Amino acid sequence: MKWHELISVPQKAVGEVASVEGSKIEVFIYPEYFSDVGIGSLMVINSLGSIKPIGLVLRLAHTSRLGTFTPLRKPRSEIMRMFPDLENYHKFVVTLSYTSHLTNGDVRHYRGPMPRLHDLVYLVNDEELLLNFFKPDGRLNLDFLIYFISDGASLTELRDFIFKYSKLISSKIGIYEFIGEMVKVLTKVGVKDVIPYIEETIKTLGDYA
Repeated sequence: MKWHELISVPQKAVGEVASVEGSKIEVFIYPEYFSDVGIGSLMVINSLGSIKPIGLVLRLAHTSRLGTFTPLRKPRSEIMRMFPDLENYHKFVVTLSYTSHLTNGDVRHYRGPMPRLHDLVYLVNDEELLLNFFKPDGRLNLDFLIYFISDGASLTELRDFIFKYSKLISSKIGIYEFIGEMVKVLTKVGVKDVIPYIEETIKTLGDYA
């Protein structure tokens, strides 16, 4: 798949830009897609023009649009049977760390212009696109993690990110090549003790290591 094939179909969008503040982009996720999104999920925004922002999910939020919450004391299956349209009254929001952008179809790991409100947002799950993100010039480049960490990603969020892409890392990238590049990034952002990160990476990759 090519990037333009993903973002050229509005029906494939999983949400839209709700707000932009500094380097963080808040995205309203359509209710039916909220369970498909997790920490570290990769998203691309179809902004006007040739530059398309790309970001990693840093935070998840699920609240009531009405501003109040009433406990129902019922299992999810029964709630959905009683109130089939309940999710229409909920707000599903994720915070993206703006890490990269597409320019004329090429991935660049630095920020471009900010998106506009209501720009459509797409979830990237295709292996070819993910590999292109990790290796934009054919070589592993984790500079996007500089922004992810600077925007507040802790060891916990990095662990979730690594776990999400563990199969890709092990089969298409190489675990120790990944660790080597990650150490370079951690050094760039001022992490003095990288050992816990290396240990957690190996532990997270588990059977792949």
